[in-house]
Formats: sequence, structure tokens, C-alpha cells
Amino acid sequence: MARVYNLDTQAAKEANTGGKRITETGKYMGTMTAAFYEKNPKGTESVNLMFIADNGQEVGPLNLYTHNSSGAALAGYKQLNALMTCAKVKALNWKEEPVELYDFDQQGMVTKQKECAIELKGKKIGFVLQQEEYQKQNGDIGERIIIAAPFEYGTELMAAEILSKQNKATALGGFMAFIAKNPVRKLRNQPNQSQSTNYQNGPVDDAPDFSDDIPF
Repeated sequence: MARVYNLDTQAAKEANTGGKRITETGKYMGTMTAAFYEKNPKGTESVNLMFIADNGQEVGPLNLYTHNSSGAALAGYKQLNALMTCAKVKALNWKEEPVELYDFDQQGMVTKQKECAIELKGKKIGFVLQQEEYQKQNGDIGERIIIAAPFEYGTELMAAEILSKQNKATALGGFMAFIAKNPVRKLRNQPNQSQSTNYQNGPVDDAPDFSDDIPF
């Protein structure tokens, strides 16, 4: 006897979006469901984001590496401050909360207690997400999704435009044109490091101080 098929609207949506997980480079708008702090065994600090797009697709943790073991700021520090600008958040405060994360040892989702930034949880945000090559432990090349740039939900203003008090979003269009030509961030010349891990190699450039004139 043939199976009875009842309409599964979620499956119908996922047929057009490529599945529940975000795996493709592109522009996404949605909600940060968690943002948690970690320090890895090498002493590198990161803020890690869980994100669900308005179309129901999810991704995370999206890692922003902010400081190396010596305390020097990394490129992810700039990205975090751009994200905070786009989310209109002036400071992050931490509180232990449960976060659902995939555990490779257990091959499934588990609940872990993490130091979470309460100001970012539930915040609407836009992300340009990009595929990035990385080298697996066995030497193979894999791909993962990283944050290429954040932008303000609704207005599509990028951080520099918000801080400059611009009302018209123009930067994102040019950024997306670049991303369309570079959908996958390739490995750098170093044989064992991806571009994201290379962020740990040096401090960020000096940036202008907008602290006395933050427009939110």
C-alpha cells in the first residue's frame, strides 16, 4: 500500500532554501539566539554566535576570534564591534545560560552551560555569510560558514554608515558585489591555516574613536 502523504510545510520551505542549515554564501536576516564567550586551550578568546534566519535556516557557532593569548586584538574584534553597532549594543555583560550545541563525540545536540552575552540574545541582525575553506586534521580541505560582515536589520546600514549617521544604505550593495565574485574565501598560502585562524597573527589597525558620538 502506498504511503499517505500529508503536506509538511516546513519540508516545503526547506526544499527552496537548501535545508535547515545555512551552507551557502549570501545575505541573511534573522535573530541571534545566543552569543557565548570561550577561550581555547591556546588562550585565544572568541565570541560565538548562534543565528536563525527569517526563512528558518540556522547556523552556528559563528566564531569571532577577538584576542590572542597575549591579549592583542584580532580581526574578529573589529567584526564584533561592527556587530554591536548594527545591533545597537554598547556593552556586553555575561551570564551563564544553557546553549544547545552539537557534540561531535556524542554525535548529536547537547545542552551546555556557557557565559552568554545577554544583550545580544534575541537581537535582530543581518549577516553576509561566506563559505571559507579550512584544512581538516586529516589534511583534507573542507568548507564552513563564517561572518563576512554584519548589517542593521531592516535598514541594511553597515556599521560605518551608522556611526557616520547616514540614512541611506549604499555600502552593502558594493560588498555583496564583491562577495558574488568571491563566494568562497580560499585558504591562504600557509599549508595548515585558514584565513580565520590567521586572524590570530597580529593586532588590528588603529580605528577612529566614535565613543563620544555614538548615535544610539
